[in-house]
Amino acid sequence: MILIFKRYKLLFAFTLLAIMLISCEESDSAKDYGFPKIYMPQATLTGMDNSYPVPNGPLGEYTTYNCFYKDGILNIVLGVVRAGSIADAKEFSVNVEISQDETDLKIFQLEESGKSALQIPSDLYQLPANLVVDAGKNTGTFYLSVNLKELANSRASLVDDDKWKMLVLAVKITNPTNYELSDANTSVVVIIDLNSEHWDNVDEDASESEVRTLFPNL
Repeated sequence: MILIFKRYKLLFAFTLLAIMLISCEESDSAKDYGFPKIYMPQATLTGMDNSYPVPNGPLGEYTTYNCFYKDGILNIVLGVVRAGSIADAKEFSVNVEISQDETDLKIFQLEESGKSALQIPSDLYQLPANLVVDAGKNTGTFYLSVNLKELANSRASLVDDDKWKMLVLAVKITNPTNYELSDANTSVVVIIDLNSEHWDNVDEDASESEVRTLFPNL
């Protein structure tokens, strides 16, 4: 009888120890997964390179609106994502800058393919200097705001061979805090096609005619 009692005590002790060990382990939801690298999701939009066409094109009607147009200003959505699943995610920030080399390269490539292009004039767009993503979040959004109404005042310089020139600007993120930048997709090359037939896809509340008033079909 005493031997059986001792065995029960031993079994109880082992069971209690197992419960304590399990309770001390992190649940799956509290564990970290992946690599916490920061990148720009718009850089993956085409699946070919880091070009960011505006408007989206023939598939635009099947995707989330990537910008909105109001009072002559085209607000193009940009942003960052911190990859991975982090249980105790810290606040992080990045600087927002123009990538002149990538802008120049894309203009050259477009010109080589027979499409006239130019850089969006610096006095006709606005970008924030930096972006801060709050602790506990992994995404943040900002806008490249282009003054199309003011740009339209220089129509003569925007036309070549009966076509509107492509408007180009490369935007990159730099100087991250708390997390590292990804090895890829840390810049996007925004390409505004004033000749596109898909301006209705830009903003569900702004018809194509509002853009075409400034830049009529040629």
